[in-house]
Amino acid sequence: MTKTFVLPLALAASLGLAACSGAEDAAADAVDAVEETAEDVGAVADEAASDMATAADGAMDEMEEMVDDAGTAVDEAMGGEEEEAPAE
Repeated sequence: MTKTFVLPLALAASLGLAACSGAEDAAADAVDAVEETAEDVGAVADEAASDMATAADGAMDEMEEMVDDAGTAVDEAMGGEEEEAPAE
């Protein structure tokens, strides 16, 4: 008679332990997935920041070139003479 109570109880306990260990494995897998995703997001953010810096440098170079061209055009329009600003 005791075997009829002990065997189902042992079965229930073993299933409970198996379920708990499965949950721990699933939680560990979820943590790994989150860490991997965080690393991927960090890499993409770093690449985007680098691309933005490169684009900003290129835009600044173009702006400097445009200012130089405008200065040259003004000098040519003035007959090549450079005027100095009056001293205050």
